[in-house]
Amino acid sequence: MIPNKKQMESFHPSGSLTEYLVLALPYAEINEEVRGFKRDFFKQHGAYSGQNSCAHVRLISFFQMSDREERVLSSIADVVSNMQSFEVFLNGFNVDNRQRELYIDILNKESLSDVYHVLRMKLFEELVSLSFLNPRYEPHLSIGKDLSPLQFIGAAEEYKEKPYTNNFRITRLHVLRRQAPFRVWEKLTELPFAKSEGELLGLY
Repeated sequence: MIPNKKQMESFHPSGSLTEYLVLALPYAEINEEVRGFKRDFFKQHGAYSGQNSCAHVRLISFFQMSDREERVLSSIADVVSNMQSFEVFLNGFNVDNRQRELYIDILNKESLSDVYHVLRMKLFEELVSLSFLNPRYEPHLSIGKDLSPLQFIGAAEEYKEKPYTNNFRITRLHVLRRQAPFRVWEKLTELPFAKSEGELLGLY
């Protein structure tokens, strides 16, 4: 969502307004399976938002001025470098009525939610207004959102009971950015989690 005038006034005037997105990517084989689901849905129901995006689990997005980018990345790096990698278990399809979204559900939501909330508080402490950081977070892997009412009905009927299971390990987070008119994302960097308990404790 583009910030309103009041929110814009809270920004430092230097730099250009930039939107940042932090996400996790599954293995290449899962990405191909998800692309297959997207192609099938397109063939059955026509064009929709997200049909060309790669498989990903969205964590957090927010606006910030570009001259603060180094602080943004440093804040995110501080969080992930103090966490160990973990497994994500995908289990079946579900729908979100509010966003008219079809997605693949995640069994162990707590692990991703924990990362989200630590990121949210770290970014707030450093530089980002909480008005840009939604307190509600429901991790999932999106197939398509902002579907038309007819597409959404079709998704609910065809996919709600469709079986699908898989899993992947999150070892790093990816950071993307885009600037006005906020249409195209570009990859900025990837930030690794701690590799071991010893690394977390600073033993090496």
